[in-house]
Amino acid sequence: MGQFSWLDCKTGEQILDNHPRCVYVLVPAEFGGGHIEETCYDGYGHFGTHDIYDLVVDWNIGDLEHILEKKDQFRSGWVAKYETDFIGLAKGEKLRSDLRKRTLGIAIACYDDDNALLRYPIKITHDPSAVYEYCAMSLSDPNQGWLQDDENDEY
Repeated sequence: MGQFSWLDCKTGEQILDNHPRCVYVLVPAEFGGGHIEETCYDGYGHFGTHDIYDLVVDWNIGDLEHILEKKDQFRSGWVAKYETDFIGLAKGEKLRSDLRKRTLGIAIACYDDDNALLRYPIKITHDPSAVYEYCAMSLSDPNQGWLQDDENDEY
């Protein structure tokens, strides 16, 4: 997979790749609330010192039973592929050496339809005062985080 990009969960504005502007990953209250700040999003899921796909696993692993009940609804099909790995992680086991937590996060949150199935979907905004519980999930950016020229409808 290449880059990962989203739209602001409050305004629908693009979260641009490699553009110096603060963006905030909203953190559910259950996990401390607030936000994680990134001053120039790289396009690869890194916000501050965090990987968004590691975070989405951490936030949702406690809801694993719900995720596995819906495994056939996940567009990627990877939830079923990694079911044993999800179960092991939920039991506190280490992941096998050839698998990263990020891969499991991509399995459950890469596509909008999949992200919507989660108790704690990804929510990113430009608004530092936004609160996770009061925002919709962030949708994928159809322009892949690259500025679109509205006048010419080009990237």
